[in-house]
Amino acid sequence: MPHQPQVFIANRSLTVTVNPAYSLLNNYLMQNIPIQTVCGGKAGCGRCRFRVLTGAAHLSPVRPAEIARLGEALIASGWRLSCQSHALRDVTIELPDLDEEFEP
Repeated sequence: MPHQPQVFIANRSLTVTVNPAYSLLNNYLMQNIPIQTVCGGKAGCGRCRFRVLTGAAHLSPVRPAEIARLGEALIASGWRLSCQSHALRDVTIELPDLDEEFEP
């Protein structure tokens, strides 16, 4: 059986084994990992964002919807959207606090 990628959420000391066929957001929802989303995974709200600490090359490429929602500066500083990202190999990330608001 092939290795299932793991996402280590550093600021929650949590490791999540993910299925690369599904977005990180859907993996979290299927495993009851607390994550904010309002738009249901359409890159509309930006609340499911995360910052890549290590392994950025192990994620699916940045999509135009992410650039439109987050902007070039946040993308350049390591931010991605869980609803638009698939982990292909192990990565380490951090998630904003659940009560943190997002105003790009």
